[in-house]
Amino acid sequence: MTAEKFDLQQLQIASPCYERWENMTGDERVRHCASCKLNVYNVRELNKAEVEELVTRASGRVCMRLYRRWDGTVLTKDCPVGVSRARVRLASALLTAAAFVGVLLLPLLRLGSRGSSEPPPTFQERFDQVKEEAYEWPVFGTILEEISPRPRAIMGAMIRLPSGGSGHP
Repeated sequence: MTAEKFDLQQLQIASPCYERWENMTGDERVRHCASCKLNVYNVRELNKAEVEELVTRASGRVCMRLYRRWDGTVLTKDCPVGVSRARVRLASALLTAAAFVGVLLLPLLRLGSRGSSEPPPTFQERFDQVKEEAYEWPVFGTILEEISPRPRAIMGAMIRLPSGGSGHP
């Protein structure tokens, strides 16, 4: 395998092991299998050079834990596609969180439309105003209504309860 250029895609599992990785002792890179008395190397936590060195210096059987993508590519710690995808996922998560926080906080930071002679609204007043507006937002309003229903106005003829009443007629 190493006479020419090392190719990760040539790695194959000859006889699969059915022991659970979680039951083996060790860390995320290498664990010891009590059944076969061998170390099992997690290729996903090794870079390509470490895998190549492991394969070339192995005398006899080497146990590995391989991850293959749908296209058959073996995943390693320094896999450029995996690293790129992880960066994209992280950036997407950060942008989504920032947008969510911005949508919620930007109205709070906005100055009120009151005249210059009146003091600016307090944070609580502004928060209550934004919360009231948020009930009208398409998805967020539905969720907010479930979590914290807004007060409902009740109209009708009023009766006076006898003093000491329970609140029900």
